[in-house]
Order: sequence, then structure tokens, then C-alpha cells
Amino acid sequence: MIDKILAGADLSGSKENPNETWLVTARLSNTGLEVFEVKKTFSHLLGKDLSGHKTLARLGINCPFSLPADFLEFLARKKIKKTYDSWQQVVEELVFIPYDEFSSLAKEYGKETKRVTDTIGGTALLSPLKRANPPMQQFTYHGMRVLASLDPSRFFVLPFQDAIPFGCAVMEVFPQATLKHLGLRDNGYQAKEKGDDAQAETLREKIVQDLLTIKEKKAITCKDYPTLVIQKGLIHNFIKSHHALDALIACYTTAMFAAAPAHFADPFDADSLEVLLEGWIYTPR
Repeated sequence: MIDKILAGADLSGSKENPNETWLVTARLSNTGLEVFEVKKTFSHLLGKDLSGHKTLARLGINCPFSLPADFLEFLARKKIKKTYDSWQQVVEELVFIPYDEFSSLAKEYGKETKRVTDTIGGTALLSPLKRANPPMQQFTYHGMRVLASLDPSRFFVLPFQDAIPFGCAVMEVFPQATLKHLGLRDNGYQAKEKGDDAQAETLREKIVQDLLTIKEKKAITCKDYPTLVIQKGLIHNFIKSHHALDALIACYTTAMFAAAPAHFADPFDADSLEVLLEGWIYTPR
């Protein structure tokens, strides 16, 4: 296997902009996936942070990459357009819509519709338009604007855009689905209340240790996936912040895909043209 540099990112989902973001970068080789950088940054700086890795091959981001097709039809009518012919047109539109205006439009639309990818494969995910607990609406809004800011000569977003020679593929991933696939605890590690902090940290520490030993404990089911290696000095980041842990799992998911793509569903197997506007969550199966 040729060494590849991979990364995973997680946005905090808060309404504020810039949005707290964690970035984990690692090297995938025959010896496994070795994490060499963990960085707390902000959404508007992510493109600059990524530009420091000239050979980055794949990036997994934990956030919805697009919006439901039905809402996009509503948005096109409000913007006096016939329709959106491509995802690129949607993100370019969103760059010029302030969050308050976007929120008002979503409220006027009045539904929390799901995408095709949110309803298949047993994931039962929330709508990108969900307004509260958790606020997926702002999570999606900020995430799509981050995607719009990436250098188009270096990054191509799946499944919307064609591959670029020596470019970096950008994938929507869902860390909790990866944990569930691996047979690990996929909830409770994101503290909802201050009193839950200690318990959540303990659980995050266990998840990290389980990920580090996954190849040993689940030799048969995880035989196609890479061994995870993390320098001891970096582990505390994942214990202290669930956003850092989600970025780590996002990075590991990209490594799972790079090593064993057959374990991931092809978006076009869904037999739905909507995925070309709505996007696809790359989830192991």
C-alpha cells in the first residue's frame, strides 16, 4: 500500500461563526493509520489548515453536506429560480444567504424533511433542517459554507464532483454509525449537561482504547480495516473533547474506506437521483 495522508474534521454545530472545529490528520500505510496531528481550529480556517498537507488524499467531515431535495425546490421558488441543477449551485447560493435569512426560510418551509441517505441502511438520522436538540439546521448551514470555501483545484466533494488527479476526496461521514458498525458504544460520550462531564470523559477514554485494540478484539469482523495508532501525547485531546473524538472517528472512517471500499455502499446503488443534490453519508456496513 502506498502511504496516504488522510484527515477527519468535526464542526461544533454552534450558531456562532467562526465555528469551533477539530481536525485530525494521519498517515495510512501497511502498518496502519498513525495519527500525527490533532488541532483545535475554527471553521473559517479549515481550508488554510488543510492546505498545509499538500498530499492529503481523503478528508471525512462530520456534518450534512446538503439539504433535502424538497426543501431545495422550495428554496429555488423563493429565490425565483427554476431549479438547482447541481449541488455546486446550492452551496454557491448559500454563501450569500446570511444565517438569519436561511433560518427564516427554513421556518417558513415548516418541515424537518430528511434526505434519502438519512433514511436508509438503518441509520435513521435526523433531518439537516432540525432546529433544536441538536440544532442540525445551523450545523448543516455552517458545514456547507465550509465546503464552498475549499480550493476547487485540490478538493472534490463526493458524490457530487468528479475526481481530480492528485486531489483530495471529501466525504460526509457519521462517527456514531462507524462506532455502531464496529460494535462499540455509540452514545453517551457527548455530555449534554455539565454534571455528565466526568462520565462522558470516562466513556470517551474507553472508546479510544477500544479503537486502538479493535483489530485484536475483533480480528474477524475488522480484518480489512487498518490498525489505529495514536501517540500517547495526543490521546488526552480525545478524552477531553467529544468534538476531537468525532474528528478522530471521521479520520478513521476515511481510512476504513481507503482500505476496504467494498464495506461501504455506493450512493448510486440507492437508485435515486436525489443523491446528486442531497449527498451521501459514507457509512461502513
